Amino acid sequence: MSMVVRTVALLVALVAGAHAQTFPSKPIHIIVPFPPGGAADLTSRVLADHLAKGLRQPVIAENRPGAGAVIGYEAGARAPGDGHTLLVIFPSFVINPSVKANLKYDPLKDFRAVGQTISVPMVFAVNPSVQAKTIGELVALARAKPGTIAYGTPGAGTTHHVIGEMFRLAAKADIVHAPFQGGGPAINAAVGGHIPMVLANASEVVPFAKSGKIRPLVVTTAERADVFPDVPTIREAGYPEVESTNWSGLVVPAATPATAVARLNEELVRALRSAEITEKFKTFGMAAAPGTPEQFDALLRSEAARYAKVVREAGIKAD
Repeated sequence: MSMVVRTVALLVALVAGAHAQTFPSKPIHIIVPFPPGGAADLTSRVLADHLAKGLRQPVIAENRPGAGAVIGYEAGARAPGDGHTLLVIFPSFVINPSVKANLKYDPLKDFRAVGQTISVPMVFAVNPSVQAKTIGELVALARAKPGTIAYGTPGAGTTHHVIGEMFRLAAKADIVHAPFQGGGPAINAAVGGHIPMVLANASEVVPFAKSGKIRPLVVTTAERADVFPDVPTIREAGYPEVESTNWSGLVVPAATPATAVARLNEELVRALRSAEITEKFKTFGMAAAPGTPEQFDALLRSEAARYAKVVREAGIKAD
């Protein structure tokens, strides 16, 4: 090896090492593609406080809502790939390419996974006036009166919409999708009797269930939810193919160096394993889900393939 080549190689190594040692070198921004006050916003701000301590830089959560989270997702794709901009994602991140045209981001090519943050049970719940105490009784009602049972969701093309259509196909029941602008409005519509059923995050249903304003029938996760220990799982109800978990996590632009991704994941896992965050998330009806970037990347790819199949079979569109 010539002296020049050795010198260049040494300089490259020194630059890479300096980057690893100095990252992060400025404040970190977390793009939250949802409005303030929701689960995504709440968890992001809790995590930001903990990440700031470990990274020794301010960590700022910025809300970029709109177009079913697409505005925020696309903003994340345009961000510099230096590790100083993270993006909060939910399953809609990988569902969108199957249900929306002209997207300006590719979830599997334009980003690198940092790590999953939470997992959230979803729940099918009905207004107390509905004559169904179980999901089986609800299916019987839907079959007896096709097209009369509407289920509300946070919007077209959302995780909840896709899971609702998975259930419709599995149960062979003619239920009708009723999209709303968020989980809160969908639950309020069910509580008010404007629609008979809602599919929402368990954390959002809890206060209404406790007051008797809504009746949970089934949770979509593999295990019963801590907040609804007496409510059966969708597998127990006879529909294992509908089993699903709502989740969230963090990604960065694809150009972000592996050293920055590793550092971010290290602090993220540390935060998620802290007793304070674990307990706080439990009160929200969520579970902290620490893991590696590779594990989260595998989840993104498997969920993208699974949801694309359902979207094709159900003919789901969000545009």
